[in-house]
Amino acid sequence: MVARSLIPVVQKAVYVYAHSFLSVDNLTFTNRERLLTVSQFKQVFDQSTKLSSEAFTILSRENTLGTSRLGMVVAKRNVTRSADRNLIKRIIRESFRLNKAQLTSRDFVVIFERPIKNVQRDKIRHQLINLWSKAAEL
Repeated sequence: MVARSLIPVVQKAVYVYAHSFLSVDNLTFTNRERLLTVSQFKQVFDQSTKLSSEAFTILSRENTLGTSRLGMVVAKRNVTRSADRNLIKRIIRESFRLNKAQLTSRDFVVIFERPIKNVQRDKIRHQLINLWSKAAEL
């Protein structure tokens, strides 16, 4: 009985210890970090810097918010299966979330441009990592 009552205390101690040296806030992807409205996307499309790879184009524009924001465009005509479109969006979000610490305060729109039949996750991740490293230099 005594051991069971200690479980929540031990869990809290582990949580506090882990968060004492890991910045978990940096690894989240909140609504503040998303481009949500048509006007936000339009601003990026109108005044942007362009980076490209084989399958992606990243448009970026400076903002005054102090944080980077992400918008995505994955057209149905390029990726016909919705499961594949959702997978590509998840990979884009994850790569942004993991690389946003090195990015300056900018708005990014990631456009998936090439028609694809089968999604190769490693290839997509590699292209995005290269593009985020280029974007960090802007």
